[in-house]
Amino acid sequence: DHPFHVHTNAFQVLSRNGKAEPYRAWKDVVLVRPGETVLIRMPLRDFTGKTVYHCHILDHEDLGMMGNLEIKA
Repeated sequence: DHPFHVHTNAFQVLSRNGKAEPYRAWKDVVLVRPGETVLIRMPLRDFTGKTVYHCHILDHEDLGMMGNLEIKA
């Protein structure tokens, strides 16, 4: 399992494996299980520039389970 974390912007989980998520609370971390597809919605209103997303398990992050987002106005 991977606790997926997005810096700067909160998001809502819309679905898991194509099945609608019953509660759409604002989050900054979502647990993604092996083989699972998670669809999120993230408004990009208050921040422009570069930010990151990554697995919150330190060993996973250190091994490269992370990426960059570039948010443009």
